[in-house]
Amino acid sequence: MKKKYDVVIVGSGLGGLVSAIILAKEGKSVCVLEKNNQFGGNLQTFVRDKTIFDTGIHYIGGLSEGENLHNYFSYIGIMEHLKLKKMDEDGYDVITFEGDANQYPHAQGYENFVQQLLNYFPDEEKVLREYCEKIVYACDSFPLYNLKSEGGYQNEVLSINAKALLDELTSNEKLKAVLAGSNFLYAGDDYRTPFYVHALSVNSYIQSSWRCLNGGSQITKQLIKQLKKYGGETYKHSEVVGFGYEDGKLVSAKTKNGNEYFGDLFISNIEPKTTLKLIGKDKFRKAYYDRIQSLEAIIAPFSIYI
Repeated sequence: MKKKYDVVIVGSGLGGLVSAIILAKEGKSVCVLEKNNQFGGNLQTFVRDKTIFDTGIHYIGGLSEGENLHNYFSYIGIMEHLKLKKMDEDGYDVITFEGDANQYPHAQGYENFVQQLLNYFPDEEKVLREYCEKIVYACDSFPLYNLKSEGGYQNEVLSINAKALLDELTSNEKLKAVLAGSNFLYAGDDYRTPFYVHALSVNSYIQSSWRCLNGGSQITKQLIKQLKKYGGETYKHSEVVGFGYEDGKLVSAKTKNGNEYFGDLFISNIEPKTTLKLIGKDKFRKAYYDRIQSLEAIIAPFSIYI
């Protein structure tokens, strides 16, 4: 099998599939290569006793009309096809602590978020409002987050540490722990996670939080349906094991099953270290390659489904 595309995308996670649709909508010929049996990365599901379990997307945010993910999903044509249920507006998530009977809610809507937590921290209204303002400011510093084509990143936002900002806001350790209670969603780390990572993660949920009825894999199915509508192609059981070159230029992706996919442009939606290894150490400056390979692996979750 030997095919030629404008764009070849390695990996069918949400980033890979959305990139594919955007490019296909603009008239590019696109193919997506996936090593597994299921497409979708963290959107994958599994079934036990006729019950659907999500592996990664337990709930999603920003899906009310006018919010960022609603706008993205509308643009790529899947919003109206998703089966969703809005979560409890007074507590889409609750934070609990051993030895403390309280259940501290994270509520939808910034005003509601503040009001619900004031029930437990009546003297901290100023802190809660300032925390919310800083989240919104951090998110507004990233134009594409809100689908704005103009404006630059506010560089000072990049250097603010999440823990340091919370320490600056309040000395109330319980309140800090409650505000950082969703750290597991983005593998937050006390001393390294920037505040903008925290802000970009929790802002969407505070705006609005939704559960995917029948699991997150419905998003994958709709994405692939849209991709095929625009002429894009997908191939599973197609693990990329190397790349082909002509005159020093990358021209093809080679898969474990012996196929070769040619393209003008290649997008990797897989782990960066693996990407560099597949391309080849000799194709990069040694300092860059070594720096990427020396990066520490991120924190990984281990989930138990009961």
